[in-house]
Amino acid sequence: MNKPLILIVDDKEENRYLLRLLLEGAGLAVAEATHGGEGLTSARATRPDLVISDILMPVMDGFAFCREWKCDPGLRDIPFAFYTATYTDGRDRDFSLSIGADDFIVKPQEPEALVARIRELLDTASRPAAAPPSPTPPPPDTEEIFLRQYNQALVRKLETKMEQLEQDILQRQKTEARLRASEERFRSFVENANDIVFSLSPGGAFVYVSPNVQELLGYSVRELEGREFQSLVHPEDLPACLTALERVMAGDKISGIEYRVRHRNGDWHWHMTNAAPVRNAEGQLIGLGIARDITGLKADAAERAVLQDQLVQLQKIESVGRLAGGVAHDFNNMLQVILGHVELAMERNAAGQSARDDLLEIRKAAERSSGLTRQLLAFARKQTVAPKILDLNDTIHGMLQMLRRLIGENIDLSWRPGRGLGPVRMDPSQIDQILANLCVNARDAVAGAGAIAIETTGESFTPEHCAAHPAHLPGDYIRLSVSDNGCGMDKEVLGKLFEPFFTTKPVGEGTGLGLSTVYGIVRQNHGFIDVASKPGQGTTFHVYLPRHSEAPPQAAPAPARAPAGTARETILLVEDDPAILAISRTMLERLAYRVIGARSPDAALQLARDHAGPIHLLMTDVVMPGMNGHDLAARLLDPHPHIKRLYMSGYTADVIAHHGILDDGIHFIQKPFTLAELEAKVRETLDDPRT
Repeated sequence: MNKPLILIVDDKEENRYLLRLLLEGAGLAVAEATHGGEGLTSARATRPDLVISDILMPVMDGFAFCREWKCDPGLRDIPFAFYTATYTDGRDRDFSLSIGADDFIVKPQEPEALVARIRELLDTASRPAAAPPSPTPPPPDTEEIFLRQYNQALVRKLETKMEQLEQDILQRQKTEARLRASEERFRSFVENANDIVFSLSPGGAFVYVSPNVQELLGYSVRELEGREFQSLVHPEDLPACLTALERVMAGDKISGIEYRVRHRNGDWHWHMTNAAPVRNAEGQLIGLGIARDITGLKADAAERAVLQDQLVQLQKIESVGRLAGGVAHDFNNMLQVILGHVELAMERNAAGQSARDDLLEIRKAAERSSGLTRQLLAFARKQTVAPKILDLNDTIHGMLQMLRRLIGENIDLSWRPGRGLGPVRMDPSQIDQILANLCVNARDAVAGAGAIAIETTGESFTPEHCAAHPAHLPGDYIRLSVSDNGCGMDKEVLGKLFEPFFTTKPVGEGTGLGLSTVYGIVRQNHGFIDVASKPGQGTTFHVYLPRHSEAPPQAAPAPARAPAGTARETILLVEDDPAILAISRTMLERLAYRVIGARSPDAALQLARDHAGPIHLLMTDVVMPGMNGHDLAARLLDPHPHIKRLYMSGYTADVIAHHGILDDGIHFIQKPFTLAELEAKVRETLDDPRT
């Protein structure tokens, strides 16, 4: 079945296009014409089922078109509808119907309503009707009436159109006046602003530059228009500027781009630019930007940075002064103990009495001195450590018995390990130090009976979280918490908590290095620590240690010990301090090792060349004149490729450690050391299959 054909007659293409889409979407066929004369020609050739016409059109308007349509015997039975909205009133409808139009539809119409009216017209036309009589020429007076009404309708519509055009012209004049005023304001803003307004082509050439560029950069507008901006930018800043231009040309807005621009006199000025993509009059995409000179701000920022550095240095000097005072106080106390007991021991020895008690006190004072030194190194993050991958819960569990003895029976110690935490990588002795210091502090904060809780759990922090919590660092952590129900601390104490030699304990009961030590250890292991406390409400320390990705290794079986009485290995001992060389040699020989002693690296190399048998172990100081211990070991590997290496020092100066952390396979013993510590470390080094 053929689709009904609708003829659309309208001089405006956009009107025909919209109506055609609507009708074709409703399942109707469409033909088009631009005026009445063209519509008559088309209709006589195709005979449509319905014609829809506008009124005001060139060549032949809608009224004349309808009149001709209804006077044509071949067309007059086809429905004719006006569809118009321009300058229309009720008299136009009456006149249209009087000349034979079947309908007069005023725009706008809802699509469904318009399609329904068109289908109604089509249905009416399809019903059988009596054949119309043959047309007879209209009487002269009828034709005269038609022409008069036709002229009146056209004049009325033209007058209305002229009025509307006058309104449009007036509105356009107002709009143009507003645009001119807006342009004048914009020009005034651009020419008097402290910022340079510019636009760039996609290739980076200046399309427009505001006139104030001459005042701010020394160039005239003519010098810059058409010139590539790259020629003005500092080479170090050019990659960032080119990337910003690419982003703008891709449709992004940018802000806060800082770069250096060459002034015409050769000076470099700092600029900050915001830019956005816009289209010019031809529709091409360009970049519109505003550049502000921030050279002065940069200078102020640099000056503030210098002042900040000076303040930090002053704070460091103050801290060093406090540190030196605390060290001098504690070491002088312990040296007094040592010197006093040495003199008493010498007197007792001369009198034939036992000096054992004095020697025990000397050893205690020396151990306290050694402990103070270790705390100072940990605080300064200079403590040499040997990290291991370990399970934190297992390590803490192995310390609980020692911690319970440390805090006393009147305090309840509870242990709440978290599940599925993963391993950490750090020296087990550092975990011992952290827990011992925190638990001792907690014990001292509890008056009489009380409670201390140790807890572990997993934590992950996003960059967004850390932006809101500046003390935190992003990543995955295992949190070790130590809580007590003691006296708590106020804000003033919390602010000084990790300062060296700061303590709230009575004189003689604390060095003030415990929490400084904890802080240094945590930072050395790339973690962080925070504290929650209020007076009378107890304290909780949260230590965050980075979670390690590898699983802790399985414990290796202990190496077999040599049977008692068997000959021990040969050790080349190198130490530039004669007193330490002598005592270390004596201690090794007490442990039944054969010892070759050398006071310098050069002497050690010569002794090694002259020695006929194997040398099993090099035990050397790290920091020595002429050659350090690490370089000496490298020199000895050629003649003795299987020699083991054990380094000793009071401070390694990063010769064998990076940032205080020993490389894998490096063995180290911290001075001062006891006979038991020496025996264990030498045996561990000799029995290690990796070295």
